[in-house]
Amino acid sequence: MTPPSAATFLVRGIFVLGTRSLFIVLGTVVSGEVRAKQRVIGLAGMDAEVQSVEANLLDVNGGAAQTALTFRYAKQAQLAQWQSLVTEGTTLSLGAAAERR
Repeated sequence: MTPPSAATFLVRGIFVLGTRSLFIVLGTVVSGEVRAKQRVIGLAGMDAEVQSVEANLLDVNGGAAQTALTFRYAKQAQLAQWQSLVTEGTTLSLGAAAERR
């Protein structure tokens, strides 16, 4: 059973920063609040934790401000899988951030 989502995020674009092994997703927060350490839930094949969140990024085309979520990938195969799953228009559900003990 999938846990309830703490936030949902509508993907508007993706890009990869290969020198840092980062998969970056641009878009808008649909509900809740996105934070580092939240995990993607309900999307089979993308077991990933948000590494960082950059909010209020200006859209070069003059649109509404966007948010960037960064994910660190371990292998090229993992990156390829994420790129096939996360495309423009995808809605990501994020679970509650894991608490540190």
